[in-house]
Amino acid sequence: MGIAFGSPKFVTDIDSETNTVVLGDEDDLKRSAMIVGKINLQKYAAIEDGMEAITKVRYKDSGTACRLFNEPGGKVRVEFESEVKAIAPGQSAVFYEGDDVIGGGNIFSGFNL
Repeated sequence: MGIAFGSPKFVTDIDSETNTVVLGDEDDLKRSAMIVGKINLQKYAAIEDGMEAITKVRYKDSGTACRLFNEPGGKVRVEFESEVKAIAPGQSAVFYEGDDVIGGGNIFSGFNL
């Protein structure tokens, strides 16, 4: 970019329609919710709205407590109990109940409630 900001900047959003990259500080990477699609369930036939789970958004992530809610189109809204950093669209999210895998899918978007 050829621009000096004086502190580290991070890509916080990409808008492909306007060809815009949004930069922010490290705290701007935190999100309280996300939408996950292409769901693959393992433990249950369906997710009950408000189901408690632990969701991991990275391989070495220890997981964050959350509640799961059904969304149109077979997607799931994940509402975290505490903010999660670096939710990356296109990456995988996995839902756990104890050591059991409830299921998972692809992250579509992260946002703040």
